Amino acid sequence: MNAPVTVWTTVTLPGFHCWPAATGRRSYLADRHRHLFRITAHVAVSHDDRDVEFHDLQDVIRAWWGTGARECGSASCEDLARDLWIVLEDGYQLTPTQVDVSEDGESGATVTEAS
Repeated sequence: MNAPVTVWTTVTLPGFHCWPAATGRRSYLADRHRHLFRITAHVAVSHDDRDVEFHDLQDVIRAWWGTGARECGSASCEDLARDLWIVLEDGYQLTPTQVDVSEDGESGATVTEAS
C-alpha cells in the first residue's frame, strides 16, 4: 500500500488574545481574554520510521509558543494556525498538511494544504 501518511500531535497551551473589532452581543471578545489553545499539527512523512517523532513535533510547537501563557494580541485561531504552518515549513523543513487551533477545544480553525 502506497497511500500517503501523516503523523500528528496535539498540545494544549495557555494564551491570551482579543478581537478588537467585536461588537454587539460579542463585544466582550474585544477585551483581552484567556484560552487553553488546543493546537494539532499534521505533517507528511515518507516512511514508517517517521521523519519526525511525535514528541519532537510537540517540542517544536511548544518552542514556537514560548514558555507560559502566550500573549497573542489580536491573532485569531486562523492567524495562529498559519503562523505555525510557516514555522514548520521554513524553520524545521517539515511538510505540514493540516494545522488546527481551537479555543478550549470547543471552536477553532483549520488550515490545510488547499488553504
